[in-house]
Amino acid sequence: MPQKNILHDIDIADFAKLILNYSTDGILLTDSTGLVIAINKRFSKLFQIPASKVLGANVLELSRQGAWSPNLFQRIIQKKKTLSVIQTTRSGSSILATGTPIFDDAGKLIYVLFNDRDMSLQSVLLENDSNKSVELVINADAKAEHNVAETQQYTLNGIVVKSRIMKEQLNLALQVAKFPVPVLLTGESGVGKTMFARFIHDRSLRREGPFIAINCGAIPDQLVESELFGHTGGAFTGATAGGKKGRIRAADGGTLFLDEISELPYILQVKLLQFLETSQIYPVGETHPIHVDCIVIAATNRNLASMIANKLFRDDLYFRLNGIPIELPPLRKRTEEIPSLALFFLEQYSTRFGIKASLSSKALDKIEQLPFKGNVRELSHLIQRLLIVTGGGEITGEHVDKWTTPKTEDTPNQLPHYEGTLNQRVAQFEKDVIEKTIEESGSQVEAAKILGVHQSTLSRKL
Repeated sequence: MPQKNILHDIDIADFAKLILNYSTDGILLTDSTGLVIAINKRFSKLFQIPASKVLGANVLELSRQGAWSPNLFQRIIQKKKTLSVIQTTRSGSSILATGTPIFDDAGKLIYVLFNDRDMSLQSVLLENDSNKSVELVINADAKAEHNVAETQQYTLNGIVVKSRIMKEQLNLALQVAKFPVPVLLTGESGVGKTMFARFIHDRSLRREGPFIAINCGAIPDQLVESELFGHTGGAFTGATAGGKKGRIRAADGGTLFLDEISELPYILQVKLLQFLETSQIYPVGETHPIHVDCIVIAATNRNLASMIANKLFRDDLYFRLNGIPIELPPLRKRTEEIPSLALFFLEQYSTRFGIKASLSSKALDKIEQLPFKGNVRELSHLIQRLLIVTGGGEITGEHVDKWTTPKTEDTPNQLPHYEGTLNQRVAQFEKDVIEKTIEESGSQVEAAKILGVHQSTLSRKL
């Protein structure tokens, strides 16, 4: 007796039509080359793109045009398995996209089926299946106002979520985004604090408002107050004639991200505290308060408790900023994510530079064993370096050894030769120390922290 089928009273074509027309998921079907051969109404609505512009187009080209990011098709072709990714649409919304490769009886890829859903990430991030990774890609808003911390902005960065601790922190970030409370992000340099701040903003009720970021350690002390609070015309020598709005005021209706908050001069910490308590600011030279409504997210890689004990950071400001603390773990505490991150960065740089490359299993093994004191940022730079120096092809374990082994001096204990008076020799030595520290740390900000001076002092000495 034949098995009863749920479809025995409905034609297959009608069933397919119902799915295409009434499914709450966006559905897109491509052939093995990425050519779109079918979509449903929901897909067009999710991505806000007419069906006429999708059907017959290639998903690779649509992705390059900015319809969504990142591109999932290439990863499915490469890995030949079902993958899930958080895609950002042109309008800035987040979509959970799942791509499934479909093979014929001979094992040849014939189609790729995509299911797209506008949903909370919470159930995904709490998934306990260790064989399934969720790749979260956060795009910086291309329309975001330029600022002094522009070099800290990411146009595209990814976090591959596999470890339980990262899933927990991302889930916490999702919860935090629902409420207008200050957030303090802590963690070592390079773990992704800027991306988390942007992630929280993009999922908050203020996501349509501005996201204003400022690096408190990248501005000379004498300019910090003006950059943050603004100033009136002629408020001080060199002031802009028409006055300046200031970063806090620019964040009205959105989110203010204060990176490296530990570098904020002590004298200005009182003024920031006043703003947090009253939602009012006094620009330099202004006698009347200006109301500003924004959420504040602060970040630091330093131990604020120790700074408070040494009278370098105000305890009352710390308690105000520390509404919801989120500590981001270093990469060495989530090493299971290193291979996926390495492959992610390889794909990004390969696309950017137009170079085809792959990582051998031996190379991945060696990369996974590296300490990565610079965390995700260091891993990203390593992949970029390996791609450039090899020029494409297979990146081997030998390549990894060659370009990660620290260079040692033949005479490490021998001092360089200096000439002149004692003051001149000391100045030469100081210059060498500063330049070497900047080279090793990758930035003046990081070098200043290592050497225990303010970044503006370092810039002045250089």
